[in-house]
Amino acid sequence: MSMQKKTPKLFISHSTLDQSYVSYLVRLLELLGLNSDNLFCSSAKGYGIPLGRNIYDYLREQFQDFDLRVLFILSDNYYDSVASMNEMGAAWVLQHKYTSILLPRFEFKNIKGAIDPRRISINLDAPETELKDKLNGLKDTLSTEFSLLPVKETVWEAYRDEFIEKV
Repeated sequence: MSMQKKTPKLFISHSTLDQSYVSYLVRLLELLGLNSDNLFCSSAKGYGIPLGRNIYDYLREQFQDFDLRVLFILSDNYYDSVASMNEMGAAWVLQHKYTSILLPRFEFKNIKGAIDPRRISINLDAPETELKDKLNGLKDTLSTEFSLLPVKETVWEAYRDEFIEKV
């Protein structure tokens, strides 16, 4: 019996109360070449749960059927959301790869649950040079994992800097 390799997919786990930050992130990820085939984000138009589908069945399929990289968008809102905490638990149980992004005013000391607070994360409150470096690292990781075509560096930098300005 041969094991079929699962298709990679990026799953953005976030609180719907943080949707404004997530919408800017989705735009940045689209620039890299991610699309509705390899990106799931429940609050972004075109990237969420299809009409008529059961929310929890669809989420379970995402976790079971794809080789997920989860982006945890951490905030106080995230930890107040039962749905978000369920997503964190599912990612932990299934040992999916993950990257944490700390929203403004959320600190490393506030990380709880199945996420390792000692793991390097992207802190949106970090000094600009550090934040740019971490976002460049995320770009490189996603480009490799998803076999994305290279984006012209000046274009990436313009979109990255616009993202930083907005958040």
